Amino acid sequence: MSTPAELRVLGGLELHRCGEVVPIGGPKAQLLSSILVAQCGARLSVDRLVEALWADDAPKSATATIQSSVSRLRSILAPDFSIIHDAGGYRFETGAGELDARRFERLLLRSRTVEPIACAEALDEALGLWHGPAFGEFADRPEVCGEAIRLNELRLVATDEWAEVKMRTDHPATMVGELESLVSMHPLRECYWRLLMLALYRTGRQAEALRRASEFRKMLAHEAGLDPSPAVRELEAQILADDPALLARDAPPPDPRVRIGAPALLGATSFIGRDPDVASLMAAIEEQQLITITGPGGVGKTRLALRVAGGIIDDFADGVSVVEFGSLRDPAGTAQVIATALDVQQRQHRSIEATIEEFLGPSRSLLVLDSCEHVTDVLAPLVDRFRSSCPGLRILATSRQPLGLPGEFIELLAPLAVPPDGSDLTAEIGRSAAVELFVSRAAATTPGFSLTDANSVAVAEVCRRLDGIPLALELAAARLRTIGIDALSSGLHQRIEMLGQTQRGADGRQRTIYDLVKWSYDLLAPDEQIIFEQLAVFAGGFDLAAAESVCGVTDTPMSVVGHVASLVDKSMIVLVDPSTSRYRVLEPLREFGLDHLRSRGLFDAAEECHLRWFVDLAERGAVGLDSPEEAVWSAALDRDFANFRAAHLTALQRQDARAALRLVSSLREFAIRSVNYEITSWADASTALDQAHETPDFPTVLAVAAYGRFVRGDMQTAVDLAHRALEVSGGSELSASALPERVLGNALFYMEQTEEAMYWMDRMQLSARQAGSPGGIAHALYMQSVGQTSVGDEIRGAVLAGEARAAADAAGSPTARAQADYALGLALESTDPVEALKLLQRAARVGAEAGNRWIEAFALTEVHSLRAHQGENMLALVGYAEVVDTWYRGGDWANQWLSIRRVLGILVELGVLEPAAVLHGALAAVGAAGAMPIAPAEAEHLSGSVAALRSLLGPATFADAVRMGASLRDREIVTFVKQQITELTDGQLG
Repeated sequence: MSTPAELRVLGGLELHRCGEVVPIGGPKAQLLSSILVAQCGARLSVDRLVEALWADDAPKSATATIQSSVSRLRSILAPDFSIIHDAGGYRFETGAGELDARRFERLLLRSRTVEPIACAEALDEALGLWHGPAFGEFADRPEVCGEAIRLNELRLVATDEWAEVKMRTDHPATMVGELESLVSMHPLRECYWRLLMLALYRTGRQAEALRRASEFRKMLAHEAGLDPSPAVRELEAQILADDPALLARDAPPPDPRVRIGAPALLGATSFIGRDPDVASLMAAIEEQQLITITGPGGVGKTRLALRVAGGIIDDFADGVSVVEFGSLRDPAGTAQVIATALDVQQRQHRSIEATIEEFLGPSRSLLVLDSCEHVTDVLAPLVDRFRSSCPGLRILATSRQPLGLPGEFIELLAPLAVPPDGSDLTAEIGRSAAVELFVSRAAATTPGFSLTDANSVAVAEVCRRLDGIPLALELAAARLRTIGIDALSSGLHQRIEMLGQTQRGADGRQRTIYDLVKWSYDLLAPDEQIIFEQLAVFAGGFDLAAAESVCGVTDTPMSVVGHVASLVDKSMIVLVDPSTSRYRVLEPLREFGLDHLRSRGLFDAAEECHLRWFVDLAERGAVGLDSPEEAVWSAALDRDFANFRAAHLTALQRQDARAALRLVSSLREFAIRSVNYEITSWADASTALDQAHETPDFPTVLAVAAYGRFVRGDMQTAVDLAHRALEVSGGSELSASALPERVLGNALFYMEQTEEAMYWMDRMQLSARQAGSPGGIAHALYMQSVGQTSVGDEIRGAVLAGEARAAADAAGSPTARAQADYALGLALESTDPVEALKLLQRAARVGAEAGNRWIEAFALTEVHSLRAHQGENMLALVGYAEVVDTWYRGGDWANQWLSIRRVLGILVELGVLEPAAVLHGALAAVGAAGAMPIAPAEAEHLSGSVAALRSLLGPATFADAVRMGASLRDREIVTFVKQQITELTDGQLG
């Protein structure tokens, strides 16, 4: 069997067949070919081709020349590619042939789903396909430039990602030359300068790294009038300070199979002396469904659990999820924290616990539950429920005490081995894991420190006194810079003896860490002690601005920033993200700080400052989300989600209805855009407060609760709550937020009450205009456009999309622009599918860059549909697998079924009949076969597909398949869809 031909456009048009270049013809033939390929799948009229080839100087024979040129091209391209002619013109189709541009895009997509080394290999292969600008000399022709620009930009994106991953997988010396070349070719792309600075520093060329930083600053100021980003400035400062942290390889990109429910789970301690524990636990997980690692605080339970999880991730097809309970104050929120970490939202007519159980049921996954000791009463029954109904689930917990469940495998984690008593030989002392850890941390904080004959006995004594507990060793090592090893040894001896530390075993070791924390705390200056205690109120982490706001509850003026730096230096807090100056208090120290804050009588005041700061941050974030800085604010709100959760709990406990409702109202757009509907449950709790109805935000928060019902498919309750929100809006016919109208427009459309839905979309626009919100106006116009297109009026839909774009430009919001692109792309699908695809792809990309998962997934739903219409069924199916999973995890009932309906159509097209009939049964059972926004042409096509299924399968087989689909639960349907996609696409995409 011969190998299909490849048509190359990544560097100029060439046809390759059987290892040889096949001539296409002269310049006109090559231009004609470039136009047809650039507009692949689109019908081009003869008049348009004549204009493209000759502009205003076309000969009389132009039409005949086009026809003969196309005829010659057909014979050259056949049988791998085809040019189809009909009454409307000519259309290029790939057929069995390969386009190098498509191969490039597949490799780029694959690179984002694999581990770093494989990622680098895929990007190497993808970039190796390029030999110059896309479409070469014809790239600037109007009919070609759109596709050429898109591909060239993707090449830059791939190069960025390649450079980042190669810095993680290659020696920095091998990257210096590559990065110098990239900086020369793309002087305004900051990432190459940053990586070059880092590579130079890591190869011992600190002065050169600083010189290149200075060059970049000057060039940026001269060329663009800009300053370097905070990330570059931070890197320059670290290079100037000769920060040893820069010598470590950057962390690899997050593994898509790992979901972590907290921004930073690990402290700064190294992973030393735990290989036997890792091996033991890996073996145990093969046999045990529930394993709990127990031991005192600071012994390294979390680090061990994550190391084990990382080592066995390939054993779990559905990945690893990490749930961190350390910052959770109220055990009642245990299930919600698990759901958030799993990226799963509550589903229609199910509790959050039942939703998690359904999600985990058929999966083969590992759930890491970290720092469970304070939530065991609530967590233990949940764990017991999950393990009994989820046979493929393994649970690895860390806790100071077991969960107390039957069959629980308990791994008691001992501290690191310390030198034997009486040992005075440096070599023998150095073999101790505790000593190895202490020396490594001491060297990091006190440059030049090492184990010598002169200090080995004192080091050994320190490690024995601290029982080999890693966190205790870390805190002690941080003191070497100021007091020296001999003073440290004698000071620990006196302090621990004075505190009565004489026993050993688990309880004694718990006392050891407490005493060591207290000893470190006592060595702080009084102002530092108060700052440290107040920082303990943060859940998950904090930045300097938040610290300055919360650490102001005393009458004594303090330099918070300076004290934070000092506390980092003394290992009382850790810097977890230099790029955002974000810090965290590790849990054993946080508990200590909160206890002392309470005993000092300052806890309530600090908690109040925390609540006020995060209500204010949420309100500033709401404004920021509708601005050009949307991506920055989306990331900022996401980083502090644990703090928002804690602040909302504070408001509920204090019966502070105004604060609770302000928080929910401000976070509503973030929740919708990030597909995180936990906030809709906060809306329910907030509106139930006694004084809630007296607050200005009450109607908006009622509408947030209504939106939660809408996405979960409870349409009638959504409508009822939205109407109630309008009734309590102070007698106004319009709401202040336009959210009740938005809910009604969406829900009624899905209930097939189209005219009423359109009425409420009109009201939504009026509300937004009354409020003077350009972003709200753009959103309303986008909804109206989609509504008109969905009922068959594409012209009106396109006009409204244009108005939405104008409003989006006024707002400057990326989400508004993405929505306008989506609306116009939807309106053009039937008349200009090529342009529609570009608009929809841009909507998805802009949404993703802004942190808007909702519009990204919504746009991709249409992108994959268009791909399927253009014959790229396999690529479309792969895309739908991810989109369906996004909607399912988000609990977005309506969009989940919309995407599954599109998969049904592709299965029918491919002749996969029985599975298609199963999906039809599922859609019909939940009332979603035609109840969503569905264009007339699509409704007709779907009806025809179902009729064809019934005819081809026969009444009996069709009915059996439909009954099967109707009997499946949501999770089973999603699993069924993904299995069908995997079976169809496995090995098909190269």
